[in-house]
Amino acid sequence: VVLKDAKQEWLDAGMKTISGIWMSQVKRGRLPEAKAKGYLAMIKPTLAYEDFKDCDLIVEAVPEIMDLKKQVFLDMDKNTKPDALICTNTSGLNIDDIASVLKDPSRCMGTHFFSPAHLMQLLENVRTAKASEKTIATCMAFGKLLNKKTVLVGNCDGFVGNRMLAPYASQASTLLEEGASVEQLERVAENFGMAMGPISLGDLVGQELFWKQRKAAGDMKKQTKTYMGPYDLNDWLCEQNRFGQKTPDKSIGASGRGIFIHKGRDKSVDPEVVAQLEKIREKKGIKKRNIPDEEIEERMFLPLINEGFRILEEGHAVRSSDIDVVYIFGYGFPPAKGGPMFYAENYVGLPKVLERLQVHAAETKRKLAENKTLLPVDYFEPSKLLQECVQAEKMGMKKQVPLGVPLVDAVLNYKKKQGGASKL
Repeated sequence: VVLKDAKQEWLDAGMKTISGIWMSQVKRGRLPEAKAKGYLAMIKPTLAYEDFKDCDLIVEAVPEIMDLKKQVFLDMDKNTKPDALICTNTSGLNIDDIASVLKDPSRCMGTHFFSPAHLMQLLENVRTAKASEKTIATCMAFGKLLNKKTVLVGNCDGFVGNRMLAPYASQASTLLEEGASVEQLERVAENFGMAMGPISLGDLVGQELFWKQRKAAGDMKKQTKTYMGPYDLNDWLCEQNRFGQKTPDKSIGASGRGIFIHKGRDKSVDPEVVAQLEKIREKKGIKKRNIPDEEIEERMFLPLINEGFRILEEGHAVRSSDIDVVYIFGYGFPPAKGGPMFYAENYVGLPKVLERLQVHAAETKRKLAENKTLLPVDYFEPSKLLQECVQAEKMGMKKQVPLGVPLVDAVLNYKKKQGGASKL
């Protein structure tokens, strides 16, 4: 295995991290020391692209800057075998754009690992417009070799997981502005069965991730399929370098500071965040209210589910269970609920999902009409596929579907036979 970085100190830090992971396994008695040392000996750290000359598959994982990724791909194109696969670990950039600089873009696709990659089981393999069948088959086999739960997804903004997470996170921010407490949002998500609440997730991943992307774009109100407003609290945090767990604040003895003050494994809501939310409400003319837990659960999870229907509708996932696998193994969705798509059909019921989305869509339109400080969102607008599934259920199609086949998949298969095409 060849491991390349741009600077020796970065390379040394990477090798130290890898060594630490394996040696911790040795200390726990899970790995013989000789084997761990053998694994380390198989890694060739380098600063030179020329060392990629005999590699069969390369995964690029530089920062999310398009020009930087294109330059790295150009350098790899010059120093690899013509049939070597060149893949990218981007979590949101357009992979077709990155691959366009290659002489042969058919040897490129996305391999989106989840952090920490040695622990997280999910791998989203992202099909590009020109990826060959050999490239796709090889990357799927590569995921299996690594014991990952590997899902083939389409090259859309945010792919599957992050695209569906965006409306969930957006509603968490909106609910905070309307009066829900951080503790309430966390409790509702955890009671639902999520591995962690949306605020803890933001502090873990880093509050600055999309703030930096908006800054780079020169539009602090920019919204995409991967990030959506409101941004008021996020902007305030990031302007003060409070990104979450990664930004310590020695002045208050915090190992990390974001919406929470982190002290080792303990955390508490930052009182300054509570005060800032009051200022945001006053500035935007939002009247604080008590929000029932049931409303919070609906407003966070229903748009996430709706986005899953849109992804299926657009052909960026082959089947509903692929989305469920992504969410169970990559985003901490409760396995007992079967994943968001299974949950929608078998726990809530698709007619109720549609009806509650319509209620929240109408309420959102009312709020936007009354308050011009709010950013527009459309994630409560029911997807066409969801509406078709509800109509099919009313017509008795569910009774005709073989046992174990989700109704949404049956509807998708029917549409394909009528001429609809999957992008996969």
